[in-house]
Amino acid sequence: MNLPFEVYLDAITEEADRLVDAAGRGLGVAVPTCPGWRLNDLVGHVAGLYLRFGAAVGVTEDTPPGERRRPEPPGAEQDPLAALEAAALGLVRILADAGPDAPWRSPSGRELDAAWLARRMALETAVHRVDAELARGRANPVERELAVNGIDEIIDDRLRTRVPNAPEASLGGSLCLACTDDPAAWVVEVERGRLRVRNGRAPATAALAAKASDVFLFTWNRVDPELLSVTGDLRVAKAWRTLPI
Repeated sequence: MNLPFEVYLDAITEEADRLVDAAGRGLGVAVPTCPGWRLNDLVGHVAGLYLRFGAAVGVTEDTPPGERRRPEPPGAEQDPLAALEAAALGLVRILADAGPDAPWRSPSGRELDAAWLARRMALETAVHRVDAELARGRANPVERELAVNGIDEIIDDRLRTRVPNAPEASLGGSLCLACTDDPAAWVVEVERGRLRVRNGRAPATAALAAKASDVFLFTWNRVDPELLSVTGDLRVAKAWRTLPI
């Protein structure tokens, strides 16, 4: 399931603005959901992704070296928040100019497109905006439609490509993820490096039901299952943290 390309571009801009606002109140504050990081590290991480990934939009193996963009990191004297704002603006401009079908090659070598990258960066920014807000005390929810799309991405992209390379991965049963503010639901089973997914609600070893934002943040290990409504075997929901997200 994909949202319109422009929705992702708007989400990058909006979530980056919120991240700047949250981080702007003290870059030295520790980020509990990213152990070892302070807000300065979080801001630099997101800006770096924008620069590196944006430089690869439209680039293929056949693109001459002289025609490839070179990401220019901010100077040491540049304010980190200003650097993030500039990097977000630059990425959105590159994506908009290139269009959703422009090629993009991931660092792992996957041949993808600008639409894939736009979704990935919109969701990455939303998660890290939540990280920044949690560092200040309390986070605002991720917009419902984007959150549902993010759950779908975690299951049908990240888990589908990573679980086969992790033979030890296991939930110890099936887990139904259900959104209480949207019809979306999934039943996920991971056993010995094999992923099975069914769309919709169905009986499972454990069921986790919450608003789409909370389910999305659970899948990114930002919300503990004990804080949400879980029925059945809680150990299955807690085992989610062991998966290769």
